[in-house]
Amino acid sequence: MLKRNKRSQSGLSWFKRSRLSILGTMLLCASQGAIANEQVEKNANEEPVVAYHVDFRVQVMPIEALKAMAKEVASLGFNTIIMEWEASYPYKKHSIISNQYAYSRKEVKQFIEYSEGLGLDVIPLQQNFGHAEYILMHERYAYLRADARQLSQIDPTRLDAARDLFEELFDDMFSTHNSEYVHIGGDETRLLDCKNCQDAWGDLGEEAGKSKIYVDYMKMIAEIVTERGKTPLIWADMILKHPEAIKDMPKNVIYIDWNYGWDFDRFGSDPRDLIKQYDLQFWGAPSIRSGPDDYHSNSWEKHLNNMADYIPEAKKAGYTGMVLTSWSTSGEYGYNWFSGEVETVEIYPIRQVYPHSYPNDAFRMSTSAFITAIEQEEPIKVKGFTRQYAKERFGLTAPEATKLWNILSSEVMNNKVVVGSVKLSGVKGLTEEQRQLAQVTLDKVRESQAQLKQIVPTINEEEFSHYILQLDLREFWLNFRVIQGWVQSEEFTRKDRNNAVEMLEALLEKGEELNERFEDSFSGALYDSEIEVLNEYRNHKIEMLLERLSNER
Repeated sequence: MLKRNKRSQSGLSWFKRSRLSILGTMLLCASQGAIANEQVEKNANEEPVVAYHVDFRVQVMPIEALKAMAKEVASLGFNTIIMEWEASYPYKKHSIISNQYAYSRKEVKQFIEYSEGLGLDVIPLQQNFGHAEYILMHERYAYLRADARQLSQIDPTRLDAARDLFEELFDDMFSTHNSEYVHIGGDETRLLDCKNCQDAWGDLGEEAGKSKIYVDYMKMIAEIVTERGKTPLIWADMILKHPEAIKDMPKNVIYIDWNYGWDFDRFGSDPRDLIKQYDLQFWGAPSIRSGPDDYHSNSWEKHLNNMADYIPEAKKAGYTGMVLTSWSTSGEYGYNWFSGEVETVEIYPIRQVYPHSYPNDAFRMSTSAFITAIEQEEPIKVKGFTRQYAKERFGLTAPEATKLWNILSSEVMNNKVVVGSVKLSGVKGLTEEQRQLAQVTLDKVRESQAQLKQIVPTINEEEFSHYILQLDLREFWLNFRVIQGWVQSEEFTRKDRNNAVEMLEALLEKGEELNERFEDSFSGALYDSEIEVLNEYRNHKIEMLLERLSNER
């Protein structure tokens, strides 16, 4: 059996549930059969799970970068990786699901063997209900779509057909993975009111009907993996919204409460109450990349405050594991359709965030904060932690370390900048304050750029360079926002077009320099074609506006 990395027991004692609580869960599992019983008993005796989540919906790492990631997180103190392979997994029978970045089966097995050698358990995450675009985009699986045009969700009323598909997908996944756990997703199922769903509600009404079809479907998925000797993990948001369904869920399910800085009852019920009421197992899950992060901004202060506040509360509540999530995209997609029929040409993410870059990752500081927050009995002090990290990691002086954190945590790194017309007191357009926000923010970001250039790291310069690049990307984005705000204003007329064209052409020249730096920073960490896509993503709207204003044909 895999020996997981062990962390200091003083900081992890909160993971250990009392023998009485575990016994209670085992008794509740009796109705689920011997397999579930054995799983719960085995889970109770294992080292606590400290997991790092990898999201490959976009930004897939080449195999050597993936191994570098495993080596880094193992050295920091993680003992588990949750792999959301999605279309990067090399399915056999359902090969059409696998995209151009899919690994070979040999590479997957080598990565798992390498990770296990580092003391890391590799848990597969197989989305099977919501966030199923990577499956439903293909005509082969059109019969499972809950909606013909919104391809995010499997139709939960087609239980037999879904079971047939996911038995094969899980069997494929289990043929390469050794973990006793499997993450079965289950979050953000937003189409529980689809046409077939409403028919299935019957006389129950909307809320009870949604609850029933959700639990019936996820119970079926949980049974698939339990029958194969696995312990199912599930995102907790939907069950928190429909807590009445808990009594019908398999008792060996472990719920993962993803909380990115909000109240515990954001989704409905408070998981701390449900733990006591139903004797459930919960893992917690803060994040280092989530909304509203973008390629040009990361909510450093929000994420670290989340860890400082949430993890201590999770300890008190009796959570039995902790997952650090890192989302490559929002999970919302746009579609390109072909002809008058509903035929999908491609889907593309609405938003992408600044990528990981192993072995010199931009988010190592917040990843380290997560581990520190787990190990310490008391909450981390964010400012103190970041100053100490900057001094030790980059060789900065105390004033330089303070200045770095002041820049990263500045409001101008994260605030929203609106462009275009909005309804405001019945008057079309933006207020002067709203219109000037982009310029004011741009000016402040340029001040931060000048301050950051004064900070010179003496070690780990490549990691530090990501702070500079992301700040420069934000300046580039805001620069365009200022131009866009002007050309979308009532003051902009045809005589201004040439001036706007010159500004956009100058901005694209700067964009070329940023493209080269981005390529240098992520060469080897991403595939060349991914880097090209991300550079195009960043410049495309500028190019489109330039074509419009210059009358290029």
